[in-house]
Amino acid sequence: MSELSGTALRIHERLTNDFAYFAKHCLSVLDKSGKLVPFELNKAQAYIHTKAQEQLRRTGRVRLIIPKARQGGVSTYVSGRFYHKNNRLNNRLTFILSHQAKTTDKLFDMAERYHNNCPDAIKPKVVVDNSRQLVFENGSEYAVGTAGSGDVGRGFTAHQLHLSEAAFFDKTDEIDTGLIQAVSDEAGTEIFVESTGNGIGNWFYQTCMDAIKGIGDFECVFIPWFWMDEYRRELPENFVITPEEQEYKERFKLDDEQVYWRRKKIENLKSEWKFKQEYPATIDECFQTSGDPLISAEKLQDARTRKMPANPMAPLIMGVDPKGSGKDEAGIVFRRGDIIQGYKIYRDEMDPMRFAGICMRLIDTLGVDKMFIDNGYGYQIASRMWECGYRDKVQTVDFSEGPIEDDKYLNKRAEMGLTFKYWVEEGNKSVPDTDQFYTDCLCVPREIETSNNKFKLVSKDDIRKVYGRSPTLFDATILTFAYPVRKANGETQNRYRKVEDNSRGKGPLKTISKRNKFRKDKQEVSVWHP
Repeated sequence: MSELSGTALRIHERLTNDFAYFAKHCLSVLDKSGKLVPFELNKAQAYIHTKAQEQLRRTGRVRLIIPKARQGGVSTYVSGRFYHKNNRLNNRLTFILSHQAKTTDKLFDMAERYHNNCPDAIKPKVVVDNSRQLVFENGSEYAVGTAGSGDVGRGFTAHQLHLSEAAFFDKTDEIDTGLIQAVSDEAGTEIFVESTGNGIGNWFYQTCMDAIKGIGDFECVFIPWFWMDEYRRELPENFVITPEEQEYKERFKLDDEQVYWRRKKIENLKSEWKFKQEYPATIDECFQTSGDPLISAEKLQDARTRKMPANPMAPLIMGVDPKGSGKDEAGIVFRRGDIIQGYKIYRDEMDPMRFAGICMRLIDTLGVDKMFIDNGYGYQIASRMWECGYRDKVQTVDFSEGPIEDDKYLNKRAEMGLTFKYWVEEGNKSVPDTDQFYTDCLCVPREIETSNNKFKLVSKDDIRKVYGRSPTLFDATILTFAYPVRKANGETQNRYRKVEDNSRGKGPLKTISKRNKFRKDKQEVSVWHP
């Protein structure tokens, strides 16, 4: 009897602590034919589960936002996870919100299906069961709502929140101030936000972008379409892959059956653009607009996955986009020849003198050959650096100034932006493999040809209106293409600079060498690869 009790205890503990085990043995889902089968996590669900458990261990809470392809089982996973919590723990309130009443009803029905088919031995008794509420004897319950239907989320406290198809919500101003606030910061609370894409400028997009940049509590988990095993079709005898499909296949490491499924799906949707939105392969496809970006997404994707050694004979160029009025951050990008080696993001408020000090330390520590800085908000920074002996290293660039090729470009910004575009399209380039860099570079629309046959870019103000932010890393990157740069000789690189100590008026001078280590400022994001 004692051995049986010990076995039963171990099973009880595993059912409580191991969701994948609980799902397989206690939950049922409908397969494509409508048959009830045990719930075994697919690749996408297992990946989300791993990310959720990692965040839970690190922070004590779960806050995930998930841009996804259609029908990947994300809602099924979240519903199953929350049923598991309600089944095994007392007094848990789960709240489900979707963009349409019929979608909310389907999610609620899924929870009821889990419960109805759960083994009787571990099924809590239901004390309330209606179309909007499911309450268990252990005090745990479900409640549901539809986005845009009033003050949803006010007047109660939830432990688990599921926002489904959040990119399509109405009245999103109330999400942060109402519904999100209904979930406390206590240990064990969980929020899952998931959706297919719906363009840019909405709450879901903004929150995803913040999560990618490390702002706020949410962490972004992207799910591409090709992670679903069922998204493939048997090949016909006359199947011939096209050059575009071959490139796509190699980029995402697909097989021919997946490529053929994609081809037929595009035919059914009658639009490759629609396919990318509903079945994205990359996070930028989730949030694409109908217009083309300036930078080729395919070429940039190739560059972010390409790793290559830097040419030591190429100059190291530093592009600086300072923090200005209405901007969230300042950005610094480093390029050496065919490689953009990394970037830094600064979100702290800082005066020009402090930022000048950061730039000087980076120049000395990394051996920068030339720094180009946006003149608009960077003149004071550059002036301070010139005073400190960096006149030959630092040059301001006015985005509205005349270009070198004034017969082709309207202004300097257009010339730098299109030079970057052509640089990427040449191929055999390498850029940082991060969603933040990728998204910043792709949010700039395609160039516009003016009536006098010159090219210009969409204004930064117009981009900010659509995206809610300035493309900081794009602006810093194009500054590295401002003017031709020659690599400095060794004597120039290794010299010491005399810097006035302002704290002591006209007092003693001190030297700063490239051996000095610089302090890592708060709210700094640093990405670097060889």
